[in-house]
Amino acid sequence: MSENENITPQPSIPAENEISLLDLLIVIAKHKKLILGLTFVSALLALGYAVRLPNIYTATAKILPPQSSQSSSVNSVMMAQLGGLAGGALGGLKDPNALYIAMMRSRTIGEKVAQRFELQKVYEKKTMTETLKALQEVTMIASGKDGIIAIDVDDTDPERAATIANSFVEELNKLMRTLALTEAGQRRQFFEAQMKSEKDKLTDAEITLDRTPNTSLRYMQAVRNLKFQEGIYEVLAKQFAVAKLDEAKDSLLIQVLDKAIPPEKKSKPKRSSIVLLATILALFIGVLWAFLKEAAERAKNKPEQGERMRALKQVSKFW
Repeated sequence: MSENENITPQPSIPAENEISLLDLLIVIAKHKKLILGLTFVSALLALGYAVRLPNIYTATAKILPPQSSQSSSVNSVMMAQLGGLAGGALGGLKDPNALYIAMMRSRTIGEKVAQRFELQKVYEKKTMTETLKALQEVTMIASGKDGIIAIDVDDTDPERAATIANSFVEELNKLMRTLALTEAGQRRQFFEAQMKSEKDKLTDAEITLDRTPNTSLRYMQAVRNLKFQEGIYEVLAKQFAVAKLDEAKDSLLIQVLDKAIPPEKKSKPKRSSIVLLATILALFIGVLWAFLKEAAERAKNKPEQGERMRALKQVSKFW
């Protein structure tokens, strides 16, 4: 007989700790009442919670910030004037859209919006600071890659959600009119002040000429002085008109692409998702509980398993 024929095949011995799929199914079937009961109760509780949640409506306004070549100079002026408007958050902003977003998130605009709609009463807050925090939580302002800024506002009232979103745009325009003192605006203010001063001098020259006899040398001097003052006033008036035209040209207002309208459908809560997630979570916990319960029962019958369970409990104390 050959050497290979003398080798007797040994029967395979299953590993002590090997768990088959059938064993898992047996444990689940054994504790099915626990698993199904926990899952069913959790699903009912989640359903009751989801049904009691109020409907939230999201209104969206979309705007296009100024895109002219002069917007950079205007932004630099506004950045200087907005020093403490948003608690220093404006420092170092390079993206023009980030500046407008920071302005809409500022306390200045937030307070105007809150006061306009009496949000302190709506949100049931004791202080304006708490009201502004609540307003920020329901407001999302972001800029897309296309340069369009979207203002999303959540509210239980679809009408109020739309009006609040639109009010952010309106208050931004008002703030820009106040802060955007361009170079042309400064020139207009300068020439306007100079015109008032020269107008007084022109009036004095007219009075002097009227009171001077037209046959005297002083009369000729009065005439020359009047013409001189008229020439200065005319030059200032022309410069003032040019500055006003430049200022109107430089008036960079926000363009509203989509005005917020009251949404017809709620945006949240996703009640079906809440119930589904709670059911899946409860099912997982139920199965885990079943295996832990099964392990505890086996530990009573096997001393080795009991030692392992005690070691597991000991280690879990440090977690």
